[in-house]
Amino acid sequence: MKTVAHCISPYLQTAGPWVYEQVSRARRYRPIVLTQGAINLDEYPVDTLYSAEGFPAIARWTNRLWRRVQNEYLFYEEIVEREKVALLHAHFGYEGCRLLRAQRRTELPLLTTFYGADATEYPRYSRWMRQYEILFERGALFLAEGCAMAERLVELGCPPGRVRVWHIGVDVERIAFVQRQRCAEVRFLICAGFKEKKGIPYALRGLALAQQQQPFDFQLTLIGDGVDRVYIEREVDVLGLRSRTVFRGMLPYAQVVDELSQHDILLQTSVTAANGDGEGGAPVILLDAQASGMPIVASTHADIPEYVRDGKSGLLAGERDVEGIAERIVHLVTRTQDWPNMGRAGREHVEISYSAARQSQALESIYDELL
Repeated sequence: MKTVAHCISPYLQTAGPWVYEQVSRARRYRPIVLTQGAINLDEYPVDTLYSAEGFPAIARWTNRLWRRVQNEYLFYEEIVEREKVALLHAHFGYEGCRLLRAQRRTELPLLTTFYGADATEYPRYSRWMRQYEILFERGALFLAEGCAMAERLVELGCPPGRVRVWHIGVDVERIAFVQRQRCAEVRFLICAGFKEKKGIPYALRGLALAQQQQPFDFQLTLIGDGVDRVYIEREVDVLGLRSRTVFRGMLPYAQVVDELSQHDILLQTSVTAANGDGEGGAPVILLDAQASGMPIVASTHADIPEYVRDGKSGLLAGERDVEGIAERIVHLVTRTQDWPNMGRAGREHVEISYSAARQSQALESIYDELL
């Protein structure tokens, strides 16, 4: 069994459970994890993990200084050689750049998966673009969540022949399918980081406008937190939504999955932020929600139209189109008879194109090509 070194820092804080699916579901390749900080190990355990925070003091501080100056990791090549690694797999473009030293010294193939801001915001900075040029030259293959992100990588200078669309997988077996039916209150869910690219204010405004146009009883739950929390809470108050809104804060993924069955409609109105940050691909909560049978209202941002099939498993509006968002909410609220068919269509879509079991097999087939 050949060994693949997965590089992500800090471990599972930024990428979430879908990276863990790639690590834990390996069947023909032994995974090890290289990280600058071990986080969430209780929830996402792995057999072999090397954290730079566990290096001896001198090595730890030298690595930090080198990473700050040269933007590369020190000492990884020794681990790679000791573990007889056959392939380097970087999660996020910036991790691919930081692995270039190890790749040069070991001459192993380097596979890099892009997930979002690494393809949208980071290229705005000249330092990162210079490193991306080297990464695109030396990297063996680059994975994108969907066609929009793949096109973006090509625009950045990645050779088209080395870009591959590979879908993130979610564990559909652990997500219960619940056929939605109209209750006294429509239960809306927003599950996202509180940052500009998530477009939460547009979802709030769309919901408030929909309620004005076609009054209905509802409850709104927000799961998440972040730098824009004060602004989002202010928006809730200005729109008169406070009495109907619950802020749950950050929740472990297992609790998020449990929450899905308690809600009827997911709102995910992502946008391109002023600093260029975007989804790149699409939020994985869209897959989780569809697997649970929940209809979606989302934006036509990045690869969301691949994740959510407009008119089948959800309804899409343009970025920042508050009136369009409101129109689609009203449509779902007044046509609750459509919910069961949309839910079944969403579940089937995820099972066929995004299940972790299938995507793990597809990923190992990609590894086969590189070795």
